[in-house]
This record gives sequence, C-alpha cells and structure tokens, in this order.
Amino acid sequence: MGFLANFSAPFLLAVAMWPVVSFMLTVPVLAMLYHRDNRIGFTAALSAYGTVLYALGLLCFTLYPMPSDPAAYCATHHLFPQLNPFQFIGDIRADGLTAIMQIAMNVVFFLPLGFIARRVFRWPFAATFIAGFLASLMVETLQLTGLLGLFPCSYRLFDVDDLVWNTAGAIAGYGCAMLLDRVLPVREADTTTVTDPGFVRRLVAFLIDFGLATVCALPLTVAGDALVALVSGRGLGVITGPDGGDPLDMSSIMTLLMLAVFEIAVPWMRRGRTLGGGYTHMTCETRPREGVRRIAFYAARFAVICCVRFPSYIPHAGLILFATLVFWMIRKRMPYDLI
Repeated sequence: MGFLANFSAPFLLAVAMWPVVSFMLTVPVLAMLYHRDNRIGFTAALSAYGTVLYALGLLCFTLYPMPSDPAAYCATHHLFPQLNPFQFIGDIRADGLTAIMQIAMNVVFFLPLGFIARRVFRWPFAATFIAGFLASLMVETLQLTGLLGLFPCSYRLFDVDDLVWNTAGAIAGYGCAMLLDRVLPVREADTTTVTDPGFVRRLVAFLIDFGLATVCALPLTVAGDALVALVSGRGLGVITGPDGGDPLDMSSIMTLLMLAVFEIAVPWMRRGRTLGGGYTHMTCETRPREGVRRIAFYAARFAVICCVRFPSYIPHAGLILFATLVFWMIRKRMPYDLI
C-alpha cells in the first residue's frame, strides 16, 4: 500500500477519465460496425464500448500509476531492460506462485485483444498475432522510455518475457473467439440502404459529417482570417448572438458553410445520403419528396443541426432540441420527417 501511495494521483485521474473517454471514442467503432454489418444491436454496441474501454484500460493499468515525485524516484531506482527470454524459469524457481501469477496476469490482460480481433474486427490469425505482439511491444517501449520521455526515467521494467506471454494471451483470446463462433455464428451482413434509421445510426452518421465539416473548415478559417486581417487590419466580428453575446467569428462562419455543404448540398445530390450516411448505409430522406416539400425538409433538418452547433445564436435552441428529443422518444422519428 505504501508503494501504491506514491503513484496514486495519476492512477485515480486515469480511472476517473476511463469510462467517459471510452464512450467518446466508441463512435468510430460503431461507424465501422454499421459500415460492415449495417446493423447495431445491444450486444454489438456493448462490444464497441468494451473494445475502446479495454484499449484505454490496458494503457492505464500497464502505464499507470506513475511516481508522484519523479526526481526522488529516479534518484533511487535504476531499471534496466530484462532481455533473457527464459528468465521466467528462474523467477518461478525463486518466487514460486508469485512469478506464476505474474505470468498468468500477462496472459489474461491480452486475452480480450485476441478475442476482439477475431469476434469484433474479424481479423485473420496472422493479423491478430502481429497486433498482439505490436501492442505488447508498444506498452513495453513506453514503459522503458518513461512514456517517450515525459517521465524522466524508466519507472516500469521492460521484460522480453512479457512480450511472449502477452502475445500468447492474444492468441488464446483468438482461440476463445473461434469457439464462440461455433456456438453463435456471425450473421451475414445486409448492406441495403436504411430509409428509416434509428437514433444511434443517425447520431453516428451526423458525427462523421460534423467531423468532416470541422476538418474542412480549419484551412478556410485560417485563410479567411488572413484575408480579413490583410484587407481591414482587424479580425472579423460583425455578427452577434440574439442576446448580444460573442460575435460569430470566422471559424463559426466557415463551419456553418461546411455544414451546409455536407448536410444539404451533398445529400441533395446523393438522394439523401450524406457522406456519413453513405458510410453507415442510411439516407436522411425517409420518404420521397419533391419541390417545395424537399426544400422545407432540408431547411428544417439543417435548422435542428444549427441548434446543436450554434445554440448561442439561435433563440430558444435548447428548447427546440429538447422538444425534438421528446418527439423522437414518442414517435421514433424526427419532426422534420413528417414534412
């Protein structure tokens, strides 16, 4: 306990952030599953969250906790890499059950990696073997270099035996997934475009489109700010929110422009499929529309999107979003779907 007390602060921080960050990073895994399987059940969603949770947990529990006093720790501890691949034999002879438990934990930590590679990502054995080895090598290297120099010395032991047992754990996890495949075979994917998408699929597609719009807006923002500064000698600040709040800056304007491109222009030309929607096999146009009805549909949909991104510039944006959520919970569709 005294040893752990020296490491407590970073460890507690990692544990506190672990579930929240995992939830945020689950979206790319969900997008991949939608693209591959064209469906997400509760088990698949839980698997996606568990995948990210495991990846972050593996890093947290192999790299943390860190000594709270780096200078004092490095002055009294000098760890050198253990490069003898058969050192574990001597460790078992000297430490008995303790050494065996250490080996068992190295295997157990990497069991989920092999299982996820086979069951979730459906990688072949060779790819899983390489992934297990490289993941273990990455962890050991980070330990050896003190998180690539962020910590002034090596605070965990680089052990070549860990590479062997970690990789063996990934292989064992792969074998467990193969056994599960025999009991619960993976269903074949149906890539038909979904015209009545659920809330999670809509959210994943929107986050993909929003990410693309944000990335595309960055260079336009830099160029726009440079142009305005060159012409007028000052920044852009002419559009304010409804309550006289902060001005709408160049970044917001360019993001709005890119959102209009990705959420109006692109789906208009692709029969309702945004780039994110195309990746997740869905169309935002839940029924055929023409003329004024189609224009009204896209205008209402874009207004809701703007309430999400620019709430301070739209009167009662929070109330609109709350009403939209309640409507979805009752009708299982968005209000603009009725247009």
